[in-house]
Amino acid sequence: MVKSYVTAIIPAHNEALVIKDCITSLITNGCDEIVVANDNSSDETYNICLELNVTVFNTVNNTARKAGAINQALKKYLNKSIDIDNHYILIVDADTVISQQWLIKSRDLIDSNDFDAVGSIFHADNNVGYLRYMQYLEWERYSSQISGLQKVFVLTGTASLIRLSKLHDVHKKNGFFYDEHCITEDFAMTIDLKEVGTRMISPVSVNCKTETMPSVKLLFLQRRRWYLGAMQQVFSRKLTKVTLFYLFQQIMLCVSVISFGLVLFADTYLLVENQMKMNLFWLFILLLFVFERVYTVWSLGWKARVIALFLLPELIYTYILQISYVAAILQFLSRSKGTWNHI
Repeated sequence: MVKSYVTAIIPAHNEALVIKDCITSLITNGCDEIVVANDNSSDETYNICLELNVTVFNTVNNTARKAGAINQALKKYLNKSIDIDNHYILIVDADTVISQQWLIKSRDLIDSNDFDAVGSIFHADNNVGYLRYMQYLEWERYSSQISGLQKVFVLTGTASLIRLSKLHDVHKKNGFFYDEHCITEDFAMTIDLKEVGTRMISPVSVNCKTETMPSVKLLFLQRRRWYLGAMQQVFSRKLTKVTLFYLFQQIMLCVSVISFGLVLFADTYLLVENQMKMNLFWLFILLLFVFERVYTVWSLGWKARVIALFLLPELIYTYILQISYVAAILQFLSRSKGTWNHI
């Protein structure tokens, strides 16, 4: 059996505070080669990478942020690869720290020839404070959902290992690796990979820690970008078996937002008009909802259980996310390209 070779590509823009931990975790995992695409950084990112003895280069005339930086790295260092079936590319964010054994486990899954790509289950790097704790709970529930359904919704940009031959298949089909016009490049790449027949998985054992948003403003901007990027991809592509699933996902998300808004409006009206009455059916529905909230975080301990039981903290957080979704819809309808917002 031919030994596989792993090249990690880290797109980095002003990541001096976090990139050392990221690179250290890759070295500890036994990554064969690490390439940092230093993208218009004005801090010590470049020098830190040199000190850590990894390959680092400055991007040239890149205006496409992360996607453009990754594309330049792929073109600069990987066109020389001959054995593209046994050459794997690890795309990893500079603020991500992969877990011990991450690379061994994900590499084995592709080496077995059962899969062509392995995505991370990501967890919060910091859950101190209300907003970060809500993100922590959200991502823990998401990891449980992925584990239960055994489906990959997005091959996350935090850390994903991809067979190089599949990236070449995408390039052959589209004329590019990563779509430089997309503000959610990992979502676009997930669809592109699926459409060229890539077999992918995101196992719970392959996990990493990544940055949480420290303020409501930054959370709003992050999620608005995610939502808008998804809409742009779903509604700009031809309807296929792959995109049909994501179209249905968008429809259900829209229904959820409308339903949440209507319930909030109705409850507020009834309270103001003093017409709120006890109804056994709706009380039963409420109890079921509370049970689901508590059950899905039970393994996280008493703090998570109590917060889930009281509902209000998570409802406020949900309201922030849904405002972000509505803002993304307005941007989409106005044909806005969207913006990145670096912390």
